Amino acid sequence: MSNYLYIQAIKHSFQKTIFYILPTTIFTKQFLSVLLIYFLCNSLFLASSFAQNETANIDPSFSVEICEENTILSLNDDVSKLNQNCFEEITLAELNAEKYQDQVLLKVTVTDPNKKFIAFDKHIDSIKIYYNNKIYLFGNLVAKSQKQLPLTTATNAFEVLIYNQPFYIEIISSYKMPISTKMEVLNETEFTIHIEKRKEALLIQVLIQGMMWIILLYNLGLFIATKEKVYLAYATYIFGFAFFALQHAGILVDYFIPETPHFSLFFRIVSLGVTGTGFCLFILTFLPKRTISKFWQRLFYGLALFCSLMTIPYTIIAYGLENHYLYIRIAVLAIGSETLFMLVFLGSLARKYWSETLVKYFLVGSFVLVGSVFLVTLLQGIFGNALGNIYLFSQVGGVLEILIFSLGLGYRMKQLEKENARILENQNRLLEQKVLERTKEISMKKEEILVQNEELHQQQEEIISQRDYIEKQNTQLKTANTQFTDSVRYAKTIQKAILPMKQRVQTHFEDSFVLFRPRDIVSGDFYWVYETQDPITKEEIILIAVLDCTGHGVPGAFISLIGFAILNEIVSKELTTKPAQILQRLDGRLQEALRQKQSNNMDGMDVALCAVKKVDSIHHSTGKKQFEVTFSGAKRPLYYIKDDVFEELRGNKMSVGGITKKKERTDIEFQEEKIILTKGDKIYLTSDGFADQNGRNQQKIGSLKLKSFLEKLHTLPLSEQKTKLEEILDMHQGKQKQRDDITIMGVKL
Repeated sequence: MSNYLYIQAIKHSFQKTIFYILPTTIFTKQFLSVLLIYFLCNSLFLASSFAQNETANIDPSFSVEICEENTILSLNDDVSKLNQNCFEEITLAELNAEKYQDQVLLKVTVTDPNKKFIAFDKHIDSIKIYYNNKIYLFGNLVAKSQKQLPLTTATNAFEVLIYNQPFYIEIISSYKMPISTKMEVLNETEFTIHIEKRKEALLIQVLIQGMMWIILLYNLGLFIATKEKVYLAYATYIFGFAFFALQHAGILVDYFIPETPHFSLFFRIVSLGVTGTGFCLFILTFLPKRTISKFWQRLFYGLALFCSLMTIPYTIIAYGLENHYLYIRIAVLAIGSETLFMLVFLGSLARKYWSETLVKYFLVGSFVLVGSVFLVTLLQGIFGNALGNIYLFSQVGGVLEILIFSLGLGYRMKQLEKENARILENQNRLLEQKVLERTKEISMKKEEILVQNEELHQQQEEIISQRDYIEKQNTQLKTANTQFTDSVRYAKTIQKAILPMKQRVQTHFEDSFVLFRPRDIVSGDFYWVYETQDPITKEEIILIAVLDCTGHGVPGAFISLIGFAILNEIVSKELTTKPAQILQRLDGRLQEALRQKQSNNMDGMDVALCAVKKVDSIHHSTGKKQFEVTFSGAKRPLYYIKDDVFEELRGNKMSVGGITKKKERTDIEFQEEKIILTKGDKIYLTSDGFADQNGRNQQKIGSLKLKSFLEKLHTLPLSEQKTKLEEILDMHQGKQKQRDDITIMGVKL
């Protein structure tokens, strides 16, 4: 009768508390009712166990005294020197009801020889037993080989060695956590029952671990087979959860790191980080993308990163500062914030997408875990430690959540298979339809072919006659092509005739070279050398230029001939010797010659032109003759070597010829620059063909590399420079077609 009334009271208190906090939906009531039934079944044994505990606290077979002073014993301390006046007698119930900070010093006297063992709370990390100045150790942070009884971490106990005389027990919290003793004095039978209960708990943990690792390995296999990230994220979550359970149950310390138990907390920190990270990534990959807004996606990615990175400060606080209490508080705050964050997300998800089956699986699994954790928190708040190890509730909730998520993944896989089957069926249906249509087309074409076959027989004779006609036309085309090619080759001869002879260039310069490679038979590039006099001073001036006309082949060659004629006329008849003025007049004359204002023709040319003349002065240090070089460029630079240093003049940013809006708006004139060089310095004029030539990977040589080559080769004779440049060009070009006409002129003053 008393048990029944006790259960009714608990049920009434439980329902009143729960339904006041949570919404009383049908789903919530059903879920909580399942947990309540499990709880009430266990509650049948609570009242009697409470009564037994109350009577067990009064036992004449032993006595316990506690010292309230802050006394810490060391291995070399003499126990006899302790201040015995500090000890006060205390009952076992009073001792176990209190929580102590940092350390507890007890004086115990056992009078009954049948009481052979004393057990404490399994969470105490360090306990010292002083038997006549002999010290024995045990606790969950003590190596197994150092313990008096090499038991598992689930059993914090030692064997009583002396009777009828006091011995001392020092309980220390290395992590600065409050100490709850849960002290028990047991005979051999009670101790055996105590051990058996721990074995049963261990068996339950092994079964739970086996279940979780099987699910983990199964999902890893699915990830390897399908490459879907959801299985990897789920396996990561299960791994963290299983490893956390392994550490919390003490299996990790007992069977994997028995001699280094202080690393257990580190594995706990890491497993919590892995669990949080895996759960966030599982949410992002499991739920349909349309159910997670970009806001929540960013938050979950941030939360996954937070869970991973927080393992670092946790480790520093727990091991560097050795402040377990601070670690617990920060961890509780972080986990509480994450839980609140999750509840908001779950509420939003349930409100908008409850009709989605995958969302239902996720929500039910999540609420099972949250409900079990809430139940554990509630029971611990109501009954404290009287119920024993109620962590099993939350662990069972976690396993149920994993099973529900696994069912969700199975449903997801089944839906994907149905979708793939539907797509395959549609494709097969479409393929059959296409085959039928194709067969029909083939049948129709077969009939057409039979009709056409007769026509072909009739046309065969016409084809034979046409073949003779085509052969005749082909012969005529070959003849015409030969004549055209001969004409172009003759044009090449004409073009070659207007180019300066090598001897003519060498007449005016100490050394020189011209690398001239047309893309076709004739070229749109040409180089020009002209000897004249300054119309005022009558000083000798050598004009040299490299011109790159629009296009290549025959069109480029025509423009080059026009440009050649206009250049000669500007210098010989108009007596213009300044490079900028020559380019300015060449620009206007070319526009008139090609009637570009009327036809909007944009053909023109890029020019590098310089005038070289000797000056009377000599170099002050070398005593060599000096030359004045005046340069003007139309989108082409001048490269020169002065005192073994490579320099560049960039020229103007517009071409010669062509009508542009910039030219129409303003009267832009070409500018020129003057430099003084000494005997032995070198000048290089180029078109853009060398720099623009592409290689095997369609990569151009580029102006930077061309300048680098010229700088490296300038110490060689110019003929060898030409050979090296040709080798570089051939190696880069490989089997690629030449892209443009190539011209490089180099002279040594």
